[in-house]
Amino acid sequence: MSYCTKIIRLPDIMDAIPFPIRMNPYTRFLSAASDTFILASTNFTEKQRSRFLGLKAGLLCGMSYVESGPEKLRVCMDFTSFLFCLDDWSDEFNTTQTETLEAVVMNTLRYPEIFYSNTVAARITKSWWKRMLKNIGPRCKERFISSMDLYFKAITQQAADRASKHVSELDAYISLRRDTSGCKAGFVLIEYATYIDLPDEVYENLVVQDLMDAANDSVSWGNDIFSYSRERSRGDPHNLVAVIAHAFGIGQQAAVDHAAAMCNETVERFLACKAALPSWGRVVDAQVETFVRGLEDWMIANAEWSFVTERYFGKNAPQVRKSLRVHLLPVVNPL
Repeated sequence: MSYCTKIIRLPDIMDAIPFPIRMNPYTRFLSAASDTFILASTNFTEKQRSRFLGLKAGLLCGMSYVESGPEKLRVCMDFTSFLFCLDDWSDEFNTTQTETLEAVVMNTLRYPEIFYSNTVAARITKSWWKRMLKNIGPRCKERFISSMDLYFKAITQQAADRASKHVSELDAYISLRRDTSGCKAGFVLIEYATYIDLPDEVYENLVVQDLMDAANDSVSWGNDIFSYSRERSRGDPHNLVAVIAHAFGIGQQAAVDHAAAMCNETVERFLACKAALPSWGRVVDAQVETFVRGLEDWMIANAEWSFVTERYFGKNAPQVRKSLRVHLLPVVNPL
């Protein structure tokens, strides 16, 4: 069943997130430096350059890694900007091209001293990775590599689904989305940015895993709601709103409202998990508290950034934020 509308009403997801917006004091200066690095390392067209500058990835990092020092914040910014580049590149790639991109990045991460590629992806990866390796904990390092491996496996599956116009079942989509979002790598960087290296028994604890899943879902599903118009226009089925509409046979606005309710529920799950965290002793508990604050920063930062970046609503972001109404883009490549 298909119901079409030209305007959809967006939820105010910030209203459901009870965490303060904080800002790293080094954000503005380092954002400019990181943008300059990415632009100098790529061969963007003028249109791509303008789109990248409108992304404001540095601002997102400044609100997400609030307790980081300047050196590590810059690395986080360079990585996050690169991750958005990967997302955009993979949207245009078939499975073979995505697998080639995966091989270049993952080999650079695993074998930074011996693997060589003159591709843009390899050069950028080697730059921020060598800087990160200077002071990343051994467990944190392995988690980061593992999270990136999951990311590439997931976006390869996404490319296959896009090519076949396959719309996932809801549960399968939720699982895949936690990997395509890149949040797992982003959350590992909370440890890196704050000089902690959580013990495996803590990181793998079921409550901690559920806590991270709730934060991941909050960020990912919020992004899905805000990017729905863009992804619908190009026929990309990897979006929570599209999956809900397909699963329940409901219209676009009803699907957006359902996704918003799910997004609000992630906050309740997060708070319940936070309250249920066990104790591992004074020193480790302090590290866990730092990590949890980082997850909270990520959740509210993403919601705030979504109406500042031009990624979702272009130059109209301030007006969309005020009205919470968005005109759907015309469909160029229908599902």
